[in-house]
Amino acid sequence: MIKQYLYIMKLTFLRISLNRIFQQIYTKKQVASGFVVEFGAESGSAKNFTNFIQLKDVLKIIYCDKFPKHNETKEEDLEEKLSLLDNSQDNIIIFNVLEHVFDTKNAFLEINRCLKSNTGTIIGSTPFMHRVHGAPYDYSRYTKQYLEKILEESNFKNIKVENLGFGAFTAAYAIIFDYLKLIPFLNNIVLTICLIIDKSISLIVKTKTKNIYPIAVCFTAQKK
Repeated sequence: MIKQYLYIMKLTFLRISLNRIFQQIYTKKQVASGFVVEFGAESGSAKNFTNFIQLKDVLKIIYCDKFPKHNETKEEDLEEKLSLLDNSQDNIIIFNVLEHVFDTKNAFLEINRCLKSNTGTIIGSTPFMHRVHGAPYDYSRYTKQYLEKILEESNFKNIKVENLGFGAFTAAYAIIFDYLKLIPFLNNIVLTICLIIDKSISLIVKTKTKNIYPIAVCFTAQKK
């Protein structure tokens, strides 16, 4: 817990949002191998989540975006048919993208089509307690229940969805982070107070506070 706290403090001091910090922590526990695709990523970007995932025996990584800025990044639109072949990919990574996709049903079905049967895995996350951020549009925030349901309906198995957060006060901190980050030391003091309060509340309530006030929702699933 102390190690995680210090990690969070370090990154918030560097003006990285709690949403992305939680996602990085989650990603470091995941493994990808073989043929890997990351959506919403640019080739060579430090923001790519393939920078944090455990890569083992990777054969190729393809970075895709609807509006690519570099020639090495493949142009793909998740609301249309993807150019990736059927049953061709071992892992598809998709972080902070689905909230910008209006037709999420098509997105999940297309991702499922491209993954290898029985073994192909999707690893992803969407923000929950996070400001509106257009790219160019920001459509939705998804609950754990929604992601479980749509993954099941999109022909996935071994579905695991996890809420990440600490509670109401940390969620409130996440909302005003854009202003607090301008004063780094004050930012960390406020976050520390919020963490202490949320930890104290979690000791006296039955429901896990992160499930009521998630900052990010992460998931993994395999193609049937």
